[in-house]
Amino acid sequence: MNTLLKRLPRTIRSNQWLVYGSITLVMLACMLYASLNAMIVDIHESRSRFESESRIESATFLPQKPFADLSSFEHDNGLVIERRREVDASVNSSLTLRVFERTTRVDIPAITAGRDVQTDDEMLLGQTVATALKIPLGTKMTLLGHSFTVVGFAAVPDYMYPIRTTDDAGIILDPKAFGIAVITPAAMDTCAPKALATWHIRTVDGTTATARQALNETVGLTYWQDITTNLRYTLAIVKLEGAASVSTSMPLVILLLACLLLAAAQGRMVRMQRAQLGTLKAMGYSTWELVLQELALPALIALSGSVLGVLSSILTMRPMLNFMLSYFSVPLYVATVPWRVAIIGIVAPVFFTVPAVAVVAARLLGQAPVKLMQATALSTRPGLLERSLHLKRGSFQNRFAVRAAIRGLTRLTLLMLGAMLAGYLLLFGGAMRDSMSTLVRGAFQDTQYNYTYVLTAPRLENPWGGEALTSERFTTTDGRLTFQVVGLPATSTLFVPHDSKGQAIPIDRIIITRALAQKLNLKIGDSLTMQQAATGQEVTLPVDAVAEMYTTATVIMPQERLNSIVGAPLGSFNAVLSATSLQIPTQDVLTTLSMAQSRAAFNSAIMPLWVALGSVAVIAVFIALLALSIVTTLTVEEERFTISLLKVLGYRPEELNRMVLGSGIVAVATGFILGIPLLLASLGKLLSTTTSGISFSLPIRLSPLSILVCAVIMLATYLVSLRAARRKVLGVQMAVSLKAARE
Repeated sequence: MNTLLKRLPRTIRSNQWLVYGSITLVMLACMLYASLNAMIVDIHESRSRFESESRIESATFLPQKPFADLSSFEHDNGLVIERRREVDASVNSSLTLRVFERTTRVDIPAITAGRDVQTDDEMLLGQTVATALKIPLGTKMTLLGHSFTVVGFAAVPDYMYPIRTTDDAGIILDPKAFGIAVITPAAMDTCAPKALATWHIRTVDGTTATARQALNETVGLTYWQDITTNLRYTLAIVKLEGAASVSTSMPLVILLLACLLLAAAQGRMVRMQRAQLGTLKAMGYSTWELVLQELALPALIALSGSVLGVLSSILTMRPMLNFMLSYFSVPLYVATVPWRVAIIGIVAPVFFTVPAVAVVAARLLGQAPVKLMQATALSTRPGLLERSLHLKRGSFQNRFAVRAAIRGLTRLTLLMLGAMLAGYLLLFGGAMRDSMSTLVRGAFQDTQYNYTYVLTAPRLENPWGGEALTSERFTTTDGRLTFQVVGLPATSTLFVPHDSKGQAIPIDRIIITRALAQKLNLKIGDSLTMQQAATGQEVTLPVDAVAEMYTTATVIMPQERLNSIVGAPLGSFNAVLSATSLQIPTQDVLTTLSMAQSRAAFNSAIMPLWVALGSVAVIAVFIALLALSIVTTLTVEEERFTISLLKVLGYRPEELNRMVLGSGIVAVATGFILGIPLLLASLGKLLSTTTSGISFSLPIRLSPLSILVCAVIMLATYLVSLRAARRKVLGVQMAVSLKAARE
């Protein structure tokens, strides 16, 4: 066996590109799998601990009247209730901070760096805005006319995804324009005595139905929101779960492809050594010894690549965690590669590769030594498909290329799979770009207003101006989706929904947005049954029209009809749209949304998208280059005798390249084309799953221009791999065929 193992270094030296390329491919796949899965596991564990230690709320509410005895009410109903005041403060023209007073019983801020506030002139800054703007500890900031020193960075559990508002286009996170801050209650008394006060409730068992009923009977409710319908929480959960599904499936697909390529390459290398193996078997070596010897190289490649990949994931995981935490306000309690992830990352390549090569080697070495040494005669025997084509017409070069393609169907299949994966990644980037562009273009086409003011209580008179409307929160009957029902006046000019043809829809019917239609699988003529979030009252409405809006799941109807459904006085309203800023008292406003800020948020969200898409494209090109180069190099190694013989016969290099490598372009093109329907099907399922519980939907778009650009990149990558393979073709000496003939 020791004598056999001495062949291993010689095999590696003679096939360096195949060996090192395979190790790199396995390393990349294992690194992606280990780092992405470790990142998701670490964030999930940190989030669970964050919710527990910070005592995340079960719901937020606004009472109609004050509590007579809050302590007794809490004791009698097994609840924990705490009031929290908040106010928006403009730091400069581009940054707004939502300032909270520090709570001690519900939604307790978690310190992620530095220390807690101790005096009234100290503050905690949200970690997302601190990371985005690179604000160090000790910085002095002026809020609400007072100077504060940043002594720590913090995360608040009900602002896990810190967005300005949860309505319409406010769902886009812009950490450079909006963040949170925490000050002491005494500082809030001084800086903003009329700040909005919201109440936060935590139940023992996590259910809120009985708590909502008890509150409604005791103090009445003007506003109620379960934590499971708070987009600042649910968006984080949905995005993290979507990232978890991608981090598991995509690296596994890459890993599986790498292992298939590795197994096929090693299997082909075993077949290329038929004569040597036959000689060794004739010398008395057993089949078992020869099989084990042939498994040494794939085992070495698989172990080397997987171990290097897992070790590399330790270095890449931390930057990826920091990137995720720059968008999700979660303290990082865990930052390690779990043993389970590391073991799977190391074992999987060996498990996929070594048995496959063992089967190939065992079947091959089951033949007699004399038959093994008849390598040339066996390889030239035509198969059934080749015989059925009757290749007797056309030039010799074309017939040779067709025969080479038929005899190398396994290679072409692997080439097609590699092109399919690389094309999938490239097209994924193009589809996300086109989808986001469609979303951004359509986000503001129906809105002619610049400001939205949501009031703390319904009003009958509007002394401020603008366009008054009614907005109520409803849920599906199963409680899985919460959405807005908006009542607009028939003469509305600031909010005009449009259909798929771009025609304005009159506000005299029940209109649902495209996002809601997709989530509930509704079309014109269907009925929608929903229930009011605050009272649980059910109502069934017909779907009269569908507006082409993807940024919000909303029902639009005449204002008086909505007032009648929710039992509000005729002519009342609880929100105001305006083209200009209105002077509404702060204590009367629940939230304010600026469309200029929303547009800036969209633009800010697009920049990280370009970075992500560029990274995906680079990874796709690298994977494609490795996969295609491995297969083309393997083709050259297998056809060394044929290439040498053709050189002896006088064929020029261009003719040799076309005859030996020309058939690969068909496989690459086929793989790329097959990647398009695969992408559209999987992307649709992925997006529908990841946005099922939130109020917006992402349209799936893939433009011809994106397909063309991805195809050009794919073709260029293949040509680069061919260029490397052509150098190997030119490097084959004419003496190879003469030596083989003499042997």
